[in-house]
Amino acid sequence: MRWDIFCQIVDNYGDAGVCWRLARALSRLSSSSINTVSSIDCDDSRIRLFCDDLNVLNVIAHGDAVSHGASLGIEVLPWSAAESPTVLASVGDVVIEAFACHLPTPYIEAMVQKASTKQPIWINLEYLTAETWADNMHLMPSPQNNGLNKYFYFPGFTSKTGGVLLGDWDEVTSNSLKIPQSLSLAFESCRPTSKKVSVFNYKQAPLDTWLDSVNQAALAHDDKVDVFLCADQNVSAATLKKFASTHSNDSAVQLIQLPFIPQEDYDYLLSICDINLVRGEDSFVRAQWAGKPFIWDIYPQSNLAHEVKLNAFLERYFEPSTAELRSTGVAAMKWGPASDWWPHLSAWTKHSEDWRQNLMGLGHLEGKILDFVKSQEISR
Repeated sequence: MRWDIFCQIVDNYGDAGVCWRLARALSRLSSSSINTVSSIDCDDSRIRLFCDDLNVLNVIAHGDAVSHGASLGIEVLPWSAAESPTVLASVGDVVIEAFACHLPTPYIEAMVQKASTKQPIWINLEYLTAETWADNMHLMPSPQNNGLNKYFYFPGFTSKTGGVLLGDWDEVTSNSLKIPQSLSLAFESCRPTSKKVSVFNYKQAPLDTWLDSVNQAALAHDDKVDVFLCADQNVSAATLKKFASTHSNDSAVQLIQLPFIPQEDYDYLLSICDINLVRGEDSFVRAQWAGKPFIWDIYPQSNLAHEVKLNAFLERYFEPSTAELRSTGVAAMKWGPASDWWPHLSAWTKHSEDWRQNLMGLGHLEGKILDFVKSQEISR
C-alpha cells in the first residue's frame, strides 16, 4: 500500500514537524519488528512525503531529510515532484493532505483515473483541537465534484476524535541516562539538582518578563533552574547577559542555548525537563507525552480564534484537576507570574502524568488512522 503525504508549510517547523513525524510513525508501524496496535497489515507500506520547503524539513531531520528519510523507508520529495510522470503513474492508495493544503491539479486528475479501478482513500488531516464540534466532524466524508470522497480527520483528545501522534516517543525516552550527542555539551553546563526548563516559543512570547518571574520564584524556594533556549528564542541581550552561566551564582536561572536538534533528541529533552514551554502543534503534543507541566504558546491568529482554541483545551486539560490547580494552571498558561504557580509544580506534574495516561488510553493517531484505512478497505 502506498501512502502519499502532502505538506505545505505555514507555521514553519510546526507543519513540517507534524508531517515528518507522521511519516516516521507510519514507517515505524510498517516494520515487521514493531507490534502495532492497529489491525491493518502494513508490512508492505511505501511512504512518500511531498513538501514545498525541504530546507525547513532538513532542520528537524538530521540535516538531510531526503537521505535520512530513505534510511527509514520514507521517500522525501519536493512538492513539484507530485506532477512528474513517475508519480502521476503511481498515485497513493492513501493520500493525506495536511492542514487543508491544496493538492496539485494533475495529481487529483490522476487520482480520478485511478478511481476507475480502485478509489484512493483521500484524507484531509486537520489541525488539532479540543473544541467539542470536532467530535461530530471527525471522519465526515466530503463528496467531491470529480466523484472522489475526501474524509476530514480531526486529531483530538476524546474517543470520538483521531488521537495524537505518539511515534517513537517511548523508544527515544526510555533511557534518561543515554543523552543524545546533540545535547551532551549543553547538559555538561547543568548544575546538580537543578530544575530544568525547555523553551521553544514564538517571537511574541514575553520571555524576558517570564524568566525574571521564574528567577524570583526559584530564589524564594531555594531552587536552581537551568533553562534550555531552543533555536533562536526571542530573548534580549540584557536577559542573556543577566542569566549567563558566568552569573549563575547570583541568580537561580541559568540560560543554555541550543541549536535546532532532530525531533528524536527534542523528545528526549522534553522528557527530562521539569517544565516545557512549547508552541504550535507538534511540540505541544510532545509536551503532553512528557507528562510534565507545560505552557502552550498557541499559534496566533488575527481574528483571535486561537484564544477560543486555547480556552477549549484548558477547559478539557484541567477538568479533572482541583479548583486550585485549575486556577493557577490556567494563569500559568497565560503567562501569569511564576510565584503563583511555582508552589504547585508537584501537583501539576502529577496531573500531567495522569493526562498522559488518559491520552494513551484513547489510542494514538497513527494507529487510529491505520484502522480507518483498514475499515475503508474492508467496506469496498
